[in-house]
Amino acid sequence: MTEHSTRIAVVAGLGLGDEGKGSFVDAWVRRSARPTLVVRYNGGPQAAHHVVLADGRSHCFAQLGSGMLVPNTATLLSSFMLIEPLALLREAGHLEELGVSQPLARTIVSRRSVLVTPFHKLVGRLRELSRGSARHGSCGLGVGQAWLDSQNPSVPSLYIEDLTDPVQLRQKLRFLQLVKLDQAEQIVDGLRLPTEHTESRLILDELGQRDWPTRLAIGYARFLDSGITLDDDSQLQRALEDPQQPVIFEGAQGTLLDAVHGFFPFVTPSRTSFANALSLRNGRPAQRLGLLRAYATRHGPGPLVSEEHSLTARLDEQHNVTNPWQGPMRVGWFDAVAARYAMRIVGGIDGLALTCLDRLQGLGPLQLCHAYRYVDEAPTDLAEYFVVASDGSLIDMKLAEQPSLHRQKRLSELLSRCQPVLRPLPAIESVRGDDGTPTAQAEDYLTNLLCELRLQPEQLRCISMGNTATDKVWP
Repeated sequence: MTEHSTRIAVVAGLGLGDEGKGSFVDAWVRRSARPTLVVRYNGGPQAAHHVVLADGRSHCFAQLGSGMLVPNTATLLSSFMLIEPLALLREAGHLEELGVSQPLARTIVSRRSVLVTPFHKLVGRLRELSRGSARHGSCGLGVGQAWLDSQNPSVPSLYIEDLTDPVQLRQKLRFLQLVKLDQAEQIVDGLRLPTEHTESRLILDELGQRDWPTRLAIGYARFLDSGITLDDDSQLQRALEDPQQPVIFEGAQGTLLDAVHGFFPFVTPSRTSFANALSLRNGRPAQRLGLLRAYATRHGPGPLVSEEHSLTARLDEQHNVTNPWQGPMRVGWFDAVAARYAMRIVGGIDGLALTCLDRLQGLGPLQLCHAYRYVDEAPTDLAEYFVVASDGSLIDMKLAEQPSLHRQKRLSELLSRCQPVLRPLPAIESVRGDDGTPTAQAEDYLTNLLCELRLQPEQLRCISMGNTATDKVWP
């Protein structure tokens, strides 16, 4: 691989989120040893990319690129991002508390990025409340509502460039507020929720506060004065053309949450594959890197075939706690079927980074999910969605080139009736030898995973055996 191709990398999680993208990007930037541009190519304030430094300091990156703890690293928030400016100010403030100097002065924001407002957040939470026990697992931050509005020409949307006209901005904010208030009232009236429903009434009351446009306009003015640069993506093109400039495209959420190919309705409102990043790189060579945990995880409801409830308690972690909107973190054995499906969604990968291998240390005998089994009598359409082996096991999920929401919803329904076919693997008593490299037990586990994923050993680019950049091994 040429130097030109190695300076540009695209990173996507191949799971259901929480693959360790932030920690990997931080390590990649530090390893490059040159000022790097981190480009966020999807998602918004709902991302939670945790980076832990060797001295114990940590930060949860939501909108900023995960390399910002490294001096001279810059962030570019592309036009595919959904931006919540007030949350971005708070995030930058926490970085400054950690000793990071003027992070927003190193941040470039596309003028064409969709604006996420508190109105979107409040209506989104009300919709999730209205679903009762059938919640989709929203983060409750309004990203989905803002994205849906941007796809609907009959609904007003705001963009970052709208912040530059204070007079027009207040008028647009007031109009958007009225539209969202009307939507909220229709949700409540249509579902006949009782007036004493405390949460819904509180949301309606907050949404109806008349001083919202003024308060938001003041906050957005502070955002514009923070040192950020508004751009039309021209700076990205200059960086891509510079043969000395390292660029890493950092994805959010996981490929299995993709708005097109994910398990609807438990998806995120964006493309989580390489698609957005590949369009932004403008045809220039790049490494396509996929990330997976050494075991399966999911935050919130939806299919997780290899889920093992005992693992959830044993693999508890401080950075992924239960919240009232997403629900709890769920854990299962490594799911090779889902991982292979994710790799087909992204069109294949050049390299794999495997994270959290250290979490399997001392768990005792391990297992790996290499196929599924449908628990009831097989429906007539099962073969439309799965590759069915002679013994009836489901060994792969089929990828539809142009899937419909109906198809992806049916896939979710079928997955909910599947159980994992597990293969036992030896325990890992220790993941690292005295020289810092993986032990023979860890290597055996890695070999089994690569075999199931149909990847060559040289495609394993990084092994994470701890929280910090120093815990990463680059084979």
